[in-house]
Amino acid sequence: MKRGFTIMRLLKTMSEPKRFNSTEQTIINYILSHTKELASLSIRTLAERTFTSPATIFRLCRKLNLKGYTEFKIKFISEVNRTSTLGRPITGRPITDKNPPDSIVKKIAALEIESIEETKNEMHMEQLIRIAEILSKSKSIDFYAFDQNYYIAQMTAYNFIQIKKTAVANMAANSQYMQALTCDNTHTAIILSRTGENKRLIDIAEILNQRHITSILMSPIKKSTLAKLSSEFLYIADTKEYLDMGILIYNVGVRYYLDVLFAMMLSQDYWNIKKTYDKFEDIFGRLKDPWHLW
Repeated sequence: MKRGFTIMRLLKTMSEPKRFNSTEQTIINYILSHTKELASLSIRTLAERTFTSPATIFRLCRKLNLKGYTEFKIKFISEVNRTSTLGRPITGRPITDKNPPDSIVKKIAALEIESIEETKNEMHMEQLIRIAEILSKSKSIDFYAFDQNYYIAQMTAYNFIQIKKTAVANMAANSQYMQALTCDNTHTAIILSRTGENKRLIDIAEILNQRHITSILMSPIKKSTLAKLSSEFLYIADTKEYLDMGILIYNVGVRYYLDVLFAMMLSQDYWNIKKTYDKFEDIFGRLKDPWHLW
């Protein structure tokens, strides 16, 4: 489900005072100053300590696009715990000119962990199983992606081939359009889009939709043109700002989701795939091939 701002950036959002009125800011200031106490605080106790009301706290949680105080506590504590290796949560720009190399090492690790955790938390197991089954039964898995997303698609297509799934990732726009125009309903499309509004991908999604091709969109934005045109929507962690490491966060989330689907399909047909891979190794084993690079 898409939210107004990503859960992973909950702490950052709470540190932006322009978003909140004075009463809400009082509650936020107390929470940020008493992070270790929050797990044991009821909404009534927090209201008493901040001289507000449970209703006000509930409205703040809804303003943060969460269902209520219980979900807020779970998400907030989870994010604090995931970033605890930094000594404090990341609430501002992750990387600035003030960061020494050791700080950068820790922050990038924390960001990538956050991206995976947020993406995982938004997975729905029934949907995941359904999509893995769709991909397993597909004659071909066709990727639609441009720019840097193409390289993720290309890498994943090769991974799928290794588990005996035909997968296609074309770089050129004309090849992707032709792919959409000539495939049939034995194919499944995977669309990668960080914005959900890429004009070329919208054109392609409309073609796929008209031809009744199952399409799976991986994007942070559910309320987008592409999401409306897609059969399935998979939420990927993201943050809008380039200097907030948005591209890194999205790429990590996409790779994680695709790796999960790859592993699920591998598990479903493990012994059959193993036989094929053993034959592959017989031909291109490390000892026989001096150019073997993995």
